[in-house]
Amino acid sequence: MEYILVLILVLVVIVALMGSRYIDNSNPYPFSKKQSIYSTTERSFYKMLEAAVGTEYKILTRVKLTDIIEPRESTAAKTRRSALLKANAKSVDFVLCDKKTMAVSGVVDLVNNGNKDGHRAKTDWFVNGALEAAGIPHIRIKIKTGYKTEDIRNCIMFKLGKIKSVKKPEPIIRGTMGDSPFAHLKSSGLRNQELASA
Repeated sequence: MEYILVLILVLVVIVALMGSRYIDNSNPYPFSKKQSIYSTTERSFYKMLEAAVGTEYKILTRVKLTDIIEPRESTAAKTRRSALLKANAKSVDFVLCDKKTMAVSGVVDLVNNGNKDGHRAKTDWFVNGALEAAGIPHIRIKIKTGYKTEDIRNCIMFKLGKIKSVKKPEPIIRGTMGDSPFAHLKSSGLRNQELASA
């Protein structure tokens, strides 16, 4: 009987020692290396952003808001502390900087309505207001598949005031028109007036 009790006690000690290896709360650095800095979505978008505006701008990623803005000198001390406290907790996805001077030209944030990757689905009004007050264009781009590099470039250049207008893409007609008498016209590009007079 004593032999069984000693054996159980030894097993409990072994299990406790094995468990302590996996749950070590005494380690002040409980870290391991991430497999990638970016999520798949961020990596894909970064490559597209680089192709779209990389020749004109240096692209910085995951930048703290306080790295690109600061309170005005005339700001009262209490207001300054409060604003800095809020701004310190905020970051932006991408910052576009002038290649020669590294001056901030604009900010690009990804928007994810599914919010799976942690990107803001709703506008962060503090970030938006702070950037607007500082005179930095804030470009929010919805995460979705099918973007073309030219679409991203045009959107950014329009928001930065580099181009006056953005050409809207032609609508894509999907599906069939069945036995409609106008079925042969679906891709001919005729205007509504021409269809109406037919």
